[in-house]
Amino acid sequence: MSFEELLVKVREAKYLNLPFVIYRMPEAKVVQALVQKDDRLDYCDGFSRSGFIMAPFDANKKAVLFAEKNTNRFRCNVNYSELPPVNTSKGQVQPGQLTGPKEKHLKLVKKGIKGIESGHFLKTVLSRSEIVKLKDLRVTDVFQRLMLQYQSAFVYVWFHPGIGMWAGASPETLLKTKGSHFQTMSLAGTQKYVDTVHVPWGEKEIREQQLVTGHIVDSLDAIKLEVGKTYTRKAGNLLHLCNDIKGYLPKGNNLKDLIEKLHPTAAVCGLPRKEVRDFILREEGYDRSFYTGFLGEINLRNTNDRPSEAFNSKEYESSLFVNLRCMQLRGEQDPEAIIYVGGGITLESDPLAEWKETVHKSLIMKSVIEG
Repeated sequence: MSFEELLVKVREAKYLNLPFVIYRMPEAKVVQALVQKDDRLDYCDGFSRSGFIMAPFDANKKAVLFAEKNTNRFRCNVNYSELPPVNTSKGQVQPGQLTGPKEKHLKLVKKGIKGIESGHFLKTVLSRSEIVKLKDLRVTDVFQRLMLQYQSAFVYVWFHPGIGMWAGASPETLLKTKGSHFQTMSLAGTQKYVDTVHVPWGEKEIREQQLVTGHIVDSLDAIKLEVGKTYTRKAGNLLHLCNDIKGYLPKGNNLKDLIEKLHPTAAVCGLPRKEVRDFILREEGYDRSFYTGFLGEINLRNTNDRPSEAFNSKEYESSLFVNLRCMQLRGEQDPEAIIYVGGGITLESDPLAEWKETVHKSLIMKSVIEG
């Protein structure tokens, strides 16, 4: 199947109002799409079934599953130099309503810093959403722009008629498993990429990364881990501090246990997790929905790199990513995008600098829409 033929399958699914997801793994040359055979809204129970999962930030809410048995799967190899041109839409993004305007976000960040100063928590991650009006909405164009701009990220467009459409480019792995082996990462700190990844980091970002890494190690204290050295990771035109973490799952533990220990991560929630999650749900003033949740393949046979060997593999794999750098797309006649942005707050945070970081992140997603 060619890339153009795969895009036709996605457009047909959207026209027929069938749930679908089109996605590409980080650094991969394979694009995949799952199209559900009906418009059923199916939920994941216990993380034991196979398919594609979309989970919200609030772990008390249900995750949506496109079950493998109820989907048609399409895939193609992609040569980036031979991709068809994407229409640019300059002026596509129209200024719209801010659901978290400047003064409101500054006040929220100050509350977060006060909570840290008073000892209620060590770190929090605070966010806002921004609505922008669009002239039109071409789903496959959005996906192709994401794919080209973020080759090192997990990129996707996901749709269910009962929920809506989401798109994004996540730089952060929540969890990858193959048999009993797993890997995850800690990710924190943000600065703009300018020519090189060899950049200095401030005390705030270094401290934040140490907290995130320490939380993962503490959460998985019953499992022997291999923690890699801290390095600078490039994701599109942003840089982050990162540590890769690997481990082996002992008997008596399963995928559900790992997910519950890791989600939501300290990189998108804070520490201690329960206290900070309650603070976020109470104080942010809007529903994050799937933003800072997670999504990806769950309990599938390996078909990403070696399709000819897929049927010989006895090991199931999961590839789950934190839903960062994302937006919700909605409306046929009057389309709009809800862009979600946020940042980690520590004792060293400056409220105005945190606001400016969210503005910069929102411009990145707007550039994806416009091309």
